[in-house]
This record gives sequence, structure tokens and C-alpha cells, in this order.
Amino acid sequence: MSSHPPELPAQVLSTIRKYNLVDPLDRILVGVSGGADSVALLLVFEELGFPVAAAHLNHGLRGAESDADEKFVQELAESYGIPFVSSRSSISLAEGNMEAAGRAARQEFFQKISAEYGYTKVAVAHTRDDRVETCLLHLFRGSGLEGMVSMAPLNGMTIRPLIESSHDDVRQYLNSRNQSWRMDATNADTRFARSRMRHNTIPAIAASFNPKLVETLSRTVELLQDEDAWMKCLAEEWLAAYSRSSKGEILIEAPALGVAPPALARRVIRQALRQIGSHLRDVTFDRIECVRDLLRDGMSGKTIQLQGKLVAERAFDKIVLRHIQETELEFTFELPIPGSLHVPELGKTFRAGITDARSFTEGSGSRERVFVDGESLGACVKIRNWKPGDYYKPVGWPGGKIKKLFQRAKVPRNQRSRWPVFVTDSTIVWVASFPVSREFAPGGNSQKIVALEAISDEPFLQPEPERRRSRSLF
Repeated sequence: MSSHPPELPAQVLSTIRKYNLVDPLDRILVGVSGGADSVALLLVFEELGFPVAAAHLNHGLRGAESDADEKFVQELAESYGIPFVSSRSSISLAEGNMEAAGRAARQEFFQKISAEYGYTKVAVAHTRDDRVETCLLHLFRGSGLEGMVSMAPLNGMTIRPLIESSHDDVRQYLNSRNQSWRMDATNADTRFARSRMRHNTIPAIAASFNPKLVETLSRTVELLQDEDAWMKCLAEEWLAAYSRSSKGEILIEAPALGVAPPALARRVIRQALRQIGSHLRDVTFDRIECVRDLLRDGMSGKTIQLQGKLVAERAFDKIVLRHIQETELEFTFELPIPGSLHVPELGKTFRAGITDARSFTEGSGSRERVFVDGESLGACVKIRNWKPGDYYKPVGWPGGKIKKLFQRAKVPRNQRSRWPVFVTDSTIVWVASFPVSREFAPGGNSQKIVALEAISDEPFLQPEPERRRSRSLF
């Protein structure tokens, strides 16, 4: 064997430059299991002169063998003067998806160490072969394009510098340096899907159809990755144009989504769920299609349960994606006259002030501020929830139950219980963002006029106002 080192460092450097994986000021944490790929990645970074540290998570799955892996990585790092950090976690072979559980534990470990010690990138040793295996595994499980290209070279602070290098490249490099590595027997255990894919499925397909299957599919994944990035950009631009979000909710224009191409609509829904905190792992194709089904006519008020504590709701001309409200917020506050009151739970400030009757003119109120005949009020007004059966006679509107008023104004159901209602004794004075009650409207003979005001801390999700009346709805 030639003493000239193979081209793995040059390949890695090319990949780093191609995908802009490392910035000059980055500090890199390398995940090192002790296997060939991760050992090679650590040594390549050391050879190229990047500032790195080695991180090892001991899952304890193989008892003494796992402990030996940890010791091997520690000694390897110390022999090159590379900082080393390790931890232990418990993952059982009985868990339904051991690979996913291990991946989640490693991600949590890497994030914790990076935050604690100031590492800006986490390098993992996935190779071209791993990328093709993942693509096929996700394809066979019915994944869409996002899943098939999930092993991207750059994903947040995670980088994959070996993504264009093969397992063979790695082993040639290690052999040229007379560097040993640890063998994990579970990698050959065909009880696990990835092992079956690596040792049985891919070799069989390659033998029957294409001897260079891995290289060919790797190029295909790269093409799909570029298309996936383009479609993700389209979905983000569409959402920016046709949605509004606040406080864990996002409202999407249903008519616009209904005429969007199905592929774009699915992307938009997934991107919106991601924006409100979903990891999407348990959001199936069928659930996405159920959300799309809410776009049909006559679906207002219908709700779909999604992964975790998320729901999708059709609220008039909106699709609302939100977290489940486990308990309705009940509130009653007293607002002194004059005075002010801030309610963090509602994200609002309420004010009451006495206005000079001589400067008051009828119709001078606004959407968030109304004028009330102060002679009919006491020293304060109460602010409480809307309650079923509440009856209201706003100026310029027909009297009726507030529920009907909300329906007419297209206030989403999940917002109604938090809507501020101003009362004196048992009579409604004002429902925020609607006109003042007729019986409390000041007239020309009013001697004392009170201004009531409700101000949101941030823009509140609100349906479009009816064209006949211009009004703001919290």
C-alpha cells in the first residue's frame, strides 16, 4: 500500500467549500462514536487544521463494549490534543425505533454541550452511503420529498462534511494512517431496517440493475435536494403573503390555499405547522390531507386533531393552526374610572378616562375607543369574559346575542372566550372592537362622558372586517 494519503481530506475540504459548511470563526464539535466514519471525520478535521472538540455519547446498549468505545474515543482525542467531552444516556433495545431514539438523545447532547462551551457547528459523520440508505428507507416508508432529502449537508448548526465521500473512501484513509476503529455488531444486525438496507437491499438492487447504484442515487438526491429547497422557498413566500401569526397560532387564507396546487398546499401546511413548533415527525400524509379537506365549502367550525397538542380548525374563511387550549381562560377585572389596568394573560391594557363633555362630538369614537355616558356608570366598570346568553345592543347594529355578533363578524371560536366585555351591574356597556351599547351612548345632554379604551400589546389575530362597516376586531 502506498504511503501517500488518499484524497479524503481534499474531498472533505471541497464539500465544506461547496456547501459553505464552516465559517472562519466557527468552533466545531465533532460527534465521534468510535466507528470508522466518525474517527475519520475527526482526523480529517485535525489534519486540515480546524478547531474541533470530540463529543461521545455512551448509550450503554452493549455493556462493556460501549464503555470500551468511550475509552477508545477519549484516548484518540487525547493523543492528538483534541478536547474531549462525553456523557451517558439510557436507550433500551425494546424501544420501538431505537435509531430514532438514539438520534434524539445525541441531538440533545450535542445541543447542550454546544450551548455550554460555545461551539457553533456540530459535525456528524454521515457519508454518501448513509444518505442513499436514508433516502430509500424514507421512500419505502412513503415519505415525501422532504423526508427523502432530510440528510442535508447543512441543517441549522449541523454539518455533514463526509456527505460526498463513501465508506470505502473512509476506510482507505484510515488504513493509510494505520488508524484502528471500533466495530459495532449492531450495524450488521439485520433485525434493524438500516442494516437490512445496507447489507441486503442495496447490494441486491445494484447487482440486478446498476453496479454504481450508490453513486447514481447520490446524484439524484442532490438534484432532489435543490428542488426541495426551491419548493420550501415558495411555501415560505406564499405563507408570508397569505397568513398571519401570533401567540402560537397561524391563520391562513382558506380561499387562496384552496386554489393553490396540491403540492404547494401540502408544503404550506407543513411549513405553517413547523412555524408554530411542530417537529412534524408524527404528522402523516393522511393528517395533512384532512387539513386540506377543511378547505371545502361548508367546513367552518370543523376541527382536526393533529400531532401532539395541535389542531387545525376552519374558521370562516381561515384555516387556523394552533395549540389546544386545555382550559378556557376565565377572568373578571375591575377598571376604575378614571384609571388603567394591564392584563398580561390577555396581552391588553384597558383605560378609562373622563372627557370634557363640551369637546365631545357624536361619532368621535374609534374601533378600540368608545365614549360612554358617565352618569350611568359607577366608580368602575367590570371587564369579563363573554358568556353564553349575553345580549347586546350596539349602536348601528341590530340587538342580539353576542354569539351571533361574533359569528357575523367572523371571530374564530378559539378567540371568543378571551374577548373583553365591559359591564356595569349586569348590563353590557361595550364589547371591545364593536360599537358602544345604545343605552350607554352619550347624547347632547350628557354632562359626564367616559372614554373606554382597549389596547392590545401586539397585533391580534383578526378576521377581515365586513365591507359594509369598517371596524377592527382584536
